[in-house]
Amino acid sequence: MSKIKWQPEAEARLRKVPFFIRPLVKKRAEAAAAERGLREITSQLLDEIKGREHRG
Repeated sequence: MSKIKWQPEAEARLRKVPFFIRPLVKKRAEAAAAERGLREITSQLLDEIKGREHRG
């Protein structure tokens, strides 16, 4: 499995997440990217993940 790249904007957003939940957010984002066949994490993907969690 190849390592998933993070765009700089997405990395910056990840750094703003509280340290104690950051690993979970990173894992979920990378899993979502893998499910979609993406090779990198974008701010758009993070927005989609965040929106999906808020909808339930």
